[in-house]
Amino acid sequence: MQQAGLILANRAYLDHESPRWADSPSSAGNGGLLAAVRPVIAPWDGRSGTTWIGAGLGRFDREWTDDRGFELIETPRGPLRHRRLYFGSSTWHGHYAEVSNSFLWPLFHLVRHDLPARTGYYPVPSTPGGPDWRSFVAVNTAFAEAAAEEREAPWCWIHDYQLSLVPDLLRERGFAGRIGFFLHIPFPDIETARPYLEPAGWAAFRKVVEGMLGADLIGFQTAADVDRFHRAALEMCGAAPLDGAVLHHGRRVRTAAFPVGIDIEDVLDVARKAPVSPRVTAARAAGLPLVVGLERGDFTKGIPERLAALTRAFRRGARFAYLGIAAPTREGVRAYDALEAAVDLALTHARAAAASAGGTFSHVRANVGWEDVVALQRDADVVFTSSLSDGQNLVPLQAAIAQSLRPPESRAVILTGRDAGVASTFSRFGFDGLVAIDPLDEPAMAEAFCEALAGLPGRVSDRFIQDIRRRDAHAWATGFLAVLEGPC
Repeated sequence: MQQAGLILANRAYLDHESPRWADSPSSAGNGGLLAAVRPVIAPWDGRSGTTWIGAGLGRFDREWTDDRGFELIETPRGPLRHRRLYFGSSTWHGHYAEVSNSFLWPLFHLVRHDLPARTGYYPVPSTPGGPDWRSFVAVNTAFAEAAAEEREAPWCWIHDYQLSLVPDLLRERGFAGRIGFFLHIPFPDIETARPYLEPAGWAAFRKVVEGMLGADLIGFQTAADVDRFHRAALEMCGAAPLDGAVLHHGRRVRTAAFPVGIDIEDVLDVARKAPVSPRVTAARAAGLPLVVGLERGDFTKGIPERLAALTRAFRRGARFAYLGIAAPTREGVRAYDALEAAVDLALTHARAAAASAGGTFSHVRANVGWEDVVALQRDADVVFTSSLSDGQNLVPLQAAIAQSLRPPESRAVILTGRDAGVASTFSRFGFDGLVAIDPLDEPAMAEAFCEALAGLPGRVSDRFIQDIRRRDAHAWATGFLAVLEGPC
């Protein structure tokens, strides 16, 4: 399998936030996409290797690149040939804030329920106006044109919904290599989404589906996502179903589920050396089990619902120490305004209930270092995630691997939303530490949480850990590329 291809992502491998003269090189983050793709980066030797194309969003990016946006970045796998594409602020705002994150992001997470109606804070997908849609097309076109210049590349792997038009645009430009597209988030149920797709929204969504259909291989997180995509492609674009594919304009487009995995050794390396948090020490001293909720502060994560379940548990007399961390995300995107109000109201009730029950409660909105995140995942007694819908959600997998350093009898129970990809990918492990819950059923979620405090129905097991190892990031990335490069 050749690994010397193209990787296209909305974001760069890293952002340069320091000038060259400062002698403080930027470091790559630990986002899910970066961690998952890193294992297939082939070192650049001057003629071949991986080329990563992403947007130039760092304050000092232009100081580090040539006039075409190219630079070499040192990575754990060797030099990476990297190209940054630069966009004006209004173009990027229309592409990213308006179309990608005010329209597509809330739309794509409508996999089962009408979440705007059910929650009161989940935003209605905002149909993009003409200028914003033109910005979305312009950014996708720029990525396609940059990739088309790499005429010798054997494949191009395009990542996620922000670049969903690129596969078809790249094919139109005569790219000779294989084109792969992977959707890291869920794909929506067309019937659930339909009320928000008339008429301009329907047209925009149809263009997104058509764009994805330009790929040779489209990867999804779950088999359910594949099925939902097939229904949309058939109804919206006239595609015909085939075994493991759809037929579109006489061309067979393969589709399959490739659940994303994590970088096992990265988590273990950090978990082995990370110090115990003072919050953990305080909880242990008070004789309280530690419950952690670590998520981005996103309206898809079910944070108000989780807080309501915790409040119910406290009111039932449960005593525990809770630490919630919601990392700020997509700041400046108006779709998030209602979430903050819902979280604030839920926090008021949770704090009062914790005080009455003799527990402790803390919830902060902050970016926390990777070492601190892994340490909390390792030392928690319950890891509480509650996504209303999610592509995969890597937090439960990271937590299970970090917990593997503890004796089996003292490991945590991990709760996850039933519409997160991790719940279906690892559905066999409901008695091995991964419990799927319905975030919209508050009494049932509170009941499952109280059982988890007692280690029920089972703590993280070696069997669960081994399956996570088998499905790690390397297996995911190499598996996708093997299918992409295999026989059509």
